[in-house]
Amino acid sequence: MPVFSGLCRFSPPLDPRGGRVRRDGSTTDWWLILACDPELGRYLRHLHHLDALRMRQLSDPLWGPHVSVVLGEVPADPSIWKDREDEPMAFDIVWTPREIGDYVFFPVRCDAALDYRERLGLPREPRHPLHLTIGNFKKASGPA
Repeated sequence: MPVFSGLCRFSPPLDPRGGRVRRDGSTTDWWLILACDPELGRYLRHLHHLDALRMRQLSDPLWGPHVSVVLGEVPADPSIWKDREDEPMAFDIVWTPREIGDYVFFPVRCDAALDYRERLGLPREPRHPLHLTIGNFKKASGPA
């Protein structure tokens, strides 16, 4: 089984100017994603397109394919926040694609990410289990 990796990106920007304010008024200040190779996302979107009998086309997510690790949770110990910026984390993909609303993702296993959440003083398991977002069905992509 292949192992994949993504680079740690803390407080990822939502636009080229570095803005982090979301449409709902919150920010990505306390977000951590693992940014993955764009080719991985392109490949998985293509497979999804074939599996869907070419009926639905996925758009690339705003941040490209990524694993969501921390989503707006303020760490109990912010002293280490961003200490892994641009460092890789390896993960395994659970090869069962899932769809919720407009989003398509694969569950992932990543002990390093869960260990890091604990170091931050967050619950080991996030409220939304670790997942690799590969695309959405929206015309204009971006986090809600």
